[in-house]
Amino acid sequence: MLDDVDHQRVELARVAGELDRLTAQASTPDRLVSVTVGSRGLVRDVDIRPAALRHYRADQLSATIVELAARADSELRDQRERLLHTVSELRPDYSDVRRNGDEVPAGRGRVPR
Repeated sequence: MLDDVDHQRVELARVAGELDRLTAQASTPDRLVSVTVGSRGLVRDVDIRPAALRHYRADQLSATIVELAARADSELRDQRERLLHTVSELRPDYSDVRRNGDEVPAGRGRVPR
């Protein structure tokens, strides 16, 4: 079981690192505007091609950037959920370490006073 716990610790560290490095990008169909969102949901980059300034009015460009950021954030959320799903299936879990399926081993689970 200790090997399983060590494996779990390594896997959790790997997933935490991947979560920190996640990014997602959304672009307009014409690729004139794109937005990249980082792992914490913050906008990391906005790329506006010169032709976009001729194609979009200021209010359209603003709305497009907001919409692209939301789409990128949604993709990022999906990526996070997929990564976290792999961790949720790791063993051992709490039920694996309980004695008799529902009792905490004697002397364990008590909080010292």
